[in-house]
Amino acid sequence: MATSSDSLPVAIVGESDEETRGLIRSLLELLGFAVVEANDGAGVFQSAVCYQPDLILMEVHLPVLGLSVIRQIRREAALSKVPIIAMSSPVTPATETLAIAAGCTAHLSKPIEFEQLESVVETLVPCERLSIVSFLVH
Repeated sequence: MATSSDSLPVAIVGESDEETRGLIRSLLELLGFAVVEANDGAGVFQSAVCYQPDLILMEVHLPVLGLSVIRQIRREAALSKVPIIAMSSPVTPATETLAIAAGCTAHLSKPIEFEQLESVVETLVPCERLSIVSFLVH
């Protein structure tokens, strides 16, 4: 990823609802991420190409491109291994199957709970990339 060992890891949050996007941003900041927000699939893709993130979280039914943005991200060599967490409300076997088939690494149910997000992020992002901030929260 493009971030250096001296800087924070970068996460992109793709969420159409401003309030939900802000909440997820706050949770990721507690985990030590610098967060870039996007309210549609085109914004997620542009931000991913620009920032080379360590993590992407995006809602399954994101306007403009929807899940096809994941396929676009996966076709970019520099982004092919970035963990992508899909979010939906509720999680159904169908939405989870669609998200994983599109190239997502994991799938979470909204509303996002801090402990659940932390657990998934810690398994997907190398520990050395995460800030000590996440350990101070507990």
